[in-house]
Amino acid sequence: MLTSTTAPTAQSTRSALGDLVAAIARAIDTTTAEQLPLAVCDALRDHLPAAGLLSAEQRKGQAERYTRHILYAHPQGLFTVMALVWRPGQYTPVHGHFTWCSYFIMEGDMHEEHFAWNPATQCATLHGYVDRPQGDAAASHAGMDQIHRLRNASDETAISIHVYGVDGPRVATHVNRIAELAPSQSQ
Repeated sequence: MLTSTTAPTAQSTRSALGDLVAAIARAIDTTTAEQLPLAVCDALRDHLPAAGLLSAEQRKGQAERYTRHILYAHPQGLFTVMALVWRPGQYTPVHGHFTWCSYFIMEGDMHEEHFAWNPATQCATLHGYVDRPQGDAAASHAGMDQIHRLRNASDETAISIHVYGVDGPRVATHVNRIAELAPSQSQ
């Protein structure tokens, strides 16, 4: 999966992103670990969508798979803000997280499948789903208690903004904890 680190250039983008980053930093400074992912969801809802947050090039995505762009990486590694661009039909693997995660649907509509983890078989089983329209936000803690798969099931490109409790250089390897589906659940 391609991860871009292209920085936005418009002045309004920098202030919109700066305001979002400041709100996330405040949440980290003032919120308990238990409440942190939901507090970051509140910050996302309060500051997004933001016009000009992504360049025209970043908004295109890729035909092969969803595309991730690092928008901000905290200098002390406390969190990373990313934009994910989803063309129609693109989806994540089934996964839990190595870190907390909060996300906001900035454009388009997404579909989220929820899975139950079976520690005995080390497999996940589908147990529900929810549609995530534009403006919706969700969060999870680290672990396998909130396994999911995100999918753009629409005919239009979707864009979501994700915040992970990990430093930028490790975002490609220390966010998603891939889960194997139970044999009866294979895609």
